[in-house]
Amino acid sequence: MTMQREGINDTRWVEPEGKKPVRPITVLLLQPPNIGGIRSLLSHMGESGDSIGFKPPLGLLYIATYLRKGTGHDVHILDAQARRMDFDACLRHVMDLQPDVVGISVWTDWWYSAHHLGLLIKQHCPSVHLCYGGPHVSIFPDETLASAPADSIIVGDGEVPFAFLCSMISNGTIHHEFPGLHFKGHELKRGDRLFFLQKDLDALPIPDRTLLPIGDYTSVLSPSGLVTTMVTSRGCPHRCTYCKLFFQKTISRSAENVIEEFRQIKKLGIDEVEIYDDTFTISKERVREICNGMIGEGLQIQWAIRDRVNAADAAILDLMKKAGCSRIHYGIESGVDRILKRMKKNITTDQARRAVALAKAEQFTILTYFMIGNLDETVDDIRKTIDFALELDADYAEFSITIPYPGTELYLESLARGIISRDYWRPFALHPTPDFDIPQLIENWVRVDQLLELRDEAIKRYYFRPAYLYKEIRKVASWGEFQRKARMGVRLLRSLFVGQKRDRRANG
Repeated sequence: MTMQREGINDTRWVEPEGKKPVRPITVLLLQPPNIGGIRSLLSHMGESGDSIGFKPPLGLLYIATYLRKGTGHDVHILDAQARRMDFDACLRHVMDLQPDVVGISVWTDWWYSAHHLGLLIKQHCPSVHLCYGGPHVSIFPDETLASAPADSIIVGDGEVPFAFLCSMISNGTIHHEFPGLHFKGHELKRGDRLFFLQKDLDALPIPDRTLLPIGDYTSVLSPSGLVTTMVTSRGCPHRCTYCKLFFQKTISRSAENVIEEFRQIKKLGIDEVEIYDDTFTISKERVREICNGMIGEGLQIQWAIRDRVNAADAAILDLMKKAGCSRIHYGIESGVDRILKRMKKNITTDQARRAVALAKAEQFTILTYFMIGNLDETVDDIRKTIDFALELDADYAEFSITIPYPGTELYLESLARGIISRDYWRPFALHPTPDFDIPQLIENWVRVDQLLELRDEAIKRYYFRPAYLYKEIRKVASWGEFQRKARMGVRLLRSLFVGQKRDRRANG
């Protein structure tokens, strides 16, 4: 499996010289429809974003903004998921626009959708140059070039390689020396040229969110409804077994650059920002600079972060709260220290207790995330995790069955131990099928049917407690928020109903 990052690149590639486009071309960046994705039964939030809201495809916004600033190309973005478009609607959009280049963002969960849409585009618009990029491509570069209708792929950060590609298409000349950019019919460049890493994030323009309909992006967790996302750093220094990243370090934007993005978002009338950094507080000094800057300017905007429980700091939490941070997402994953160590999470349950307690003291909205069905985890371990989630009593808890994704240590170890009998991800990468039903999960101690029952039990015990329901009703600030939360509640009930039907079928 060709999954390992072979190298990174230096910043001399950030502003390539002598490659200005000769003529402007039309470029379309696509988020494919959420049709035929990886089996969604394993998550209680379901397949569609309808009940909890959609988030803008930030990666595509970065690429589009970089192109618009540095070239004269006519750049468009289509988010088929937020627009609720099917394949035919996407194809009509492409045929009406007649772009010279189409770039498709690819995650493994939606690989079938991206692959199928690409086939349709090449069938009806054969002259279009089709480029794939995204996390799936970085895991399966060879397989994507071999099986997909792609003319090229980008491995790693996409802004600069994609701009370079469009300039080459504009100039009518193609060469194969640019890092991270690879063409069908040519052997993948290894070493430093396989993967492109953007080292200076401040060199990238702040994403232009007006390139997409702002009203498409909402959240059930936001009182005002309208939200957007932000990334203030890329990369993660941690090595959790269930995660696949391509560089184990963090590259951060400057505090002033982050504050400027908050300014621009505020001017658009968006009142909430979800920061998607793996660990926002990895540099406490930078957090202080950001928060003090926002407080000093009086930037009144709500924002949320993802953080690690072992990074919780009372003074930092107090400062973030004053600066407008209202919600924290904690990936706790298990309520058993042995399993946390097994996952290489490098946290403890006591640290989780302390972090949640500190966040509650500052009156943050708290989300906790748990995974069940991990290596060497027993039914008793899972019940302890559910009990631990109830003990922490966060505002929301997500219970997901662990999926061993391609390229992760979890998947590779499961293969090596025979817990997963065959490599099923590479065949899927080569020949994606709709509604791919993952043939094997981690079942060395707990069967999948038990995992589903335990997941349903966790939902019922957590969300249908009278005290919890009363607390949530009291927090509702508007009719719109009530409607959004009601839709999420219906989705949870539907998930449980499906589970009950499944159990009845299993029991005859």
